[in-house]
Amino acid sequence: MCSIHKLITIIALSTSTVDAFSSPLTSNIRSVIVGPSVDRHSIRTKSIVSNEEAQMMMDDFYDDEEFEDFDDFEEETMVDQQQKQPIRRFKRPKKVPLIAVVGRPNVGKSALVNRIAGTQSGGAIVADEEGITRDRTYRTAEFLGETFQVVDTGGLVFDDSDALFAKEIREQAMIAIEESSGVILVVDGQMGPTAMDEQLAVFLRKEVTKKMPVLLAVNKCESDKSGAYLASQFWNLGLGEPHAVSALHGVGTAELLEDLFEGIVKKGSAIEGFGTKVKQLEAAQQALVALDKADALEGEDDADVFLRQYGVGRDSDEVIQRYEKAMSAFDDVPTQDEINIAIVGRPNVGKSSLLNTIFGANRAIVSDIAGTTRDSIDAVMERPPSSDDPDALPTIYRFVDTAGIRRKGKIEFGPEFFMVNRALRAIRRADVVLLILDATAGVTEQDRILAQKISDDGRACVIICNKWDAVLDKDSSTYDKSVKYFRTELPQIRWAPILFVSAATGQRCGKIYDAVDSAVIAHRRRISTSVLNEVLRDAVLWQPPPARRNGAQAKIYYASQVSTRPPTLVVFVNDPKLINNNYRRYLDRKMRESLDGFESTPIRWMFRGRRVRDVTRNMNGTPGDGGSGTSFPFPHAV
Repeated sequence: MCSIHKLITIIALSTSTVDAFSSPLTSNIRSVIVGPSVDRHSIRTKSIVSNEEAQMMMDDFYDDEEFEDFDDFEEETMVDQQQKQPIRRFKRPKKVPLIAVVGRPNVGKSALVNRIAGTQSGGAIVADEEGITRDRTYRTAEFLGETFQVVDTGGLVFDDSDALFAKEIREQAMIAIEESSGVILVVDGQMGPTAMDEQLAVFLRKEVTKKMPVLLAVNKCESDKSGAYLASQFWNLGLGEPHAVSALHGVGTAELLEDLFEGIVKKGSAIEGFGTKVKQLEAAQQALVALDKADALEGEDDADVFLRQYGVGRDSDEVIQRYEKAMSAFDDVPTQDEINIAIVGRPNVGKSSLLNTIFGANRAIVSDIAGTTRDSIDAVMERPPSSDDPDALPTIYRFVDTAGIRRKGKIEFGPEFFMVNRALRAIRRADVVLLILDATAGVTEQDRILAQKISDDGRACVIICNKWDAVLDKDSSTYDKSVKYFRTELPQIRWAPILFVSAATGQRCGKIYDAVDSAVIAHRRRISTSVLNEVLRDAVLWQPPPARRNGAQAKIYYASQVSTRPPTLVVFVNDPKLINNNYRRYLDRKMRESLDGFESTPIRWMFRGRRVRDVTRNMNGTPGDGGSGTSFPFPHAV
């Protein structure tokens, strides 16, 4: 009966689907992603010794308390992986309202978003040309103690012939408006009202103002003399008082946000209490002052003040608790750690298509034109916690789609320069990098450069070979030949797993989560010093360090792991200059062959020079303690 129950449970889990969180415009989209399979990551040692010696070594290892604790950790990891839930889109907390910034092209929307979010350096790309921003990008901002998100949109154009990707940009902007709590319409004060501004104002008045506040921001009005005059020209748009602002200098942005918060409170488009923290704190402070001066509190008269002096009526503890509650509202809310996943590759290999397949909607604009994606685009997914552990937190995955990276010689200073810089920055900030390759085009020189960049930055990596459905004449040996080809052409990341997927059909895209989970575990793995030195001892006994013509030979004493992300090993030798690159690669290969769990991450090797006398002194105890140490250098180092 137990086996039958287990079978029924497995079938139920494998056929379960996930409800996708979506806005009213995208409510018909459902994301169905099957949960990851179970991977077993266990430590095992392969020594070039006899069977009897190997058995004795394994017995010594398992007698170690650290090794036993590591086995328990692996068993717990396996149980957790068995109970993983299907993936779904991340639901933005209701406590974090969204502010949409819209307008026609080239009026300063991205500059205003950078000013509000405080991301003038490294924020949205700003240039004096139209069409820089195409997809909607989200930034976190804070004002008056309130945390909210600002979404930057592309230039809205109602005529599809007026701009490139006009229809797709309009769809992205409409989605941003639907899921927002307030809208800021940005216009150009230097040019004055235009026909496009009037079209946008008519649309917002008819469709949006009933549900949420819409404020008019007249940009480029930094002058104190002419700013108010330039803003007054936009009264005829019918959106209330125009706010004269300057995204470049920050003029008028505070007043704009204050009025926006008041409008959100009146409309009730956000959660209750949003935008009132400062007012509640001021009222609580005034109540404390009135209590100290024995004045009347809010809602009290002279009789109540007289009775309160004799302990009758409202208590002073109530006023103090009100003040403490108002102050605690400004405390930082702890946020959950996210797994940052960067999607990188050369142009037109299917990065945005893969992001849309993972997200289950048109999160990014996709076309056959290379360079469609300009700025970095985020898509957040979550894996709900196991039902067996109600206190567990969900696993958050943040996928970052980046612009295609061309060769350095073809990049000119301008928007593309900043696009590439943001893509390279996404690699440095990522926990796992998905290197997207074109399965039909093979490996190019730019792919090798990106692979070397990922390895140098010490990021975990998964190779994604896209467009697998377009490969013709596939047979039973095509997969093995393809794996061998990519391993040979990308020696910089020969340790990275390879997935052959199709973003167009969704083939094997669900396996990306398995590869990401394994890469994160490998990137944060820590090995005990005893196991590490045993593997290193076997590698050195099998192949000693090479000797030079003058007879100088490196002597390896011991090694220790000093950090993770990526795993960093420090090896103490007599002279680091005697360890050449070939022997470093040999040690790296032996380490991966002997220990499971490093398949998706680079290993950093650091060689430090030490004298034999210092090593012997440290490993056999300090001078004067009678030689209490028990460890000794390697046999060849004595």
